[in-house]
Amino acid sequence: MAGVTEELPAPNGPDTGDQVPDEVLDLGFARLDVHRTERTGIPEVVYAEGKTPEQVVGCLAGLIGIGPLALATRVSAETADAVRLSWPDAHFDPLARCIRIGCPTGAVGNVVVVSAGTSDAPVAAEAAFVAAAFGATVTRIEDVGVAGLHRLMGVRPELEAADVVIVVAGMDGALASAVGGLVSTPVVAVPTSIGYGAAFEGLAALLTMLTSCAPGIVVTNIDNGFGAAAFAAKVLLRRPEVPSTGEAAFFASLPRKYVGSGVLITDEAGRVLLVEPTYKSSWEVPGGVTEAAESAPAAARRECQEEIGVTVDVGRLLVIEHQTVPGRGDSLMFVYDGGVLPADVELTLPIGELRSYRFFAPADLDAVAVPRLANRLRIALQARAQGTLIELDNGVPRQHF
Repeated sequence: MAGVTEELPAPNGPDTGDQVPDEVLDLGFARLDVHRTERTGIPEVVYAEGKTPEQVVGCLAGLIGIGPLALATRVSAETADAVRLSWPDAHFDPLARCIRIGCPTGAVGNVVVVSAGTSDAPVAAEAAFVAAAFGATVTRIEDVGVAGLHRLMGVRPELEAADVVIVVAGMDGALASAVGGLVSTPVVAVPTSIGYGAAFEGLAALLTMLTSCAPGIVVTNIDNGFGAAAFAAKVLLRRPEVPSTGEAAFFASLPRKYVGSGVLITDEAGRVLLVEPTYKSSWEVPGGVTEAAESAPAAARRECQEEIGVTVDVGRLLVIEHQTVPGRGDSLMFVYDGGVLPADVELTLPIGELRSYRFFAPADLDAVAVPRLANRLRIALQARAQGTLIELDNGVPRQHF
């Protein structure tokens, strides 16, 4: 390989064949790390700020010559134009200030990048761009800062379903703690330099994240979306189930859906039991998102125990619905028959999560529940009465069984 020289002798004696050679590609103004991918799992990335357009082009040319991907961050419009003169198909994101030549690596997992406010978008975009370049399937969730906690609670299923969550926030940086306290997903926090005077250009958010009461949150430097994406990629690459070739790789690359299980419970008058969350304005059916390796009926039974304090005899499946909700992705929603609740049964609600419960007539569901849930519950009542299973595609019945 032209221009590649031996940089250092092997630190543990002669090369035995098990060590990665320490080689560099000497460009005169830069010495590219040839075997960084083999050592660390991710390639060297060009930090374009402070470099001339010609130097960035030279670095990218060297990297694409030794691997399938060349990536640069903090790229100005002038530098992007210079890169695209050499590689017209280069992918440039002006908001993220990142440019990529070549194709992303194989699928490694799912990353959700969640940001507190619109002003955090450039750093969030950088994290999303780099994570996608490193092979992650990336979902962006924006403007869910702690000033409106109901917005965050509304996307909790997507956060829990991700393999890694990157939280980007300025101001007080409290969003990272809120997310870290809600989900079991690994959380990487990125403080941004957004905020008024006492925010100290991101220092306040950085200190808040470092001193978070929610345990296990990893924190990067201020505005370092790249670092968060690199950490997320390493986490995903270390998972033993992440394959690189063959049938296993094919299945790992398939799109994911999260699964929700609800239970139709009525009183003796045929009214539907709903619960009132503390974190949103609409009412919900008892139920929730399935956990890893948990069946849909098992999740329905567990959620009822957690939410209303009753062990429900989960009956037959009434409705299965495929729905696509903007910002939430694809999901499958199951509704099981929970039967009729005797009048003398007392329900116990979890403090802080649910405010109250009530039985509603079917005609009143639209006034208290979101339209897609109200429709699903009416269809479930129909399926119960007819002894059928009804399949819905975004609210529209497809087939009766």
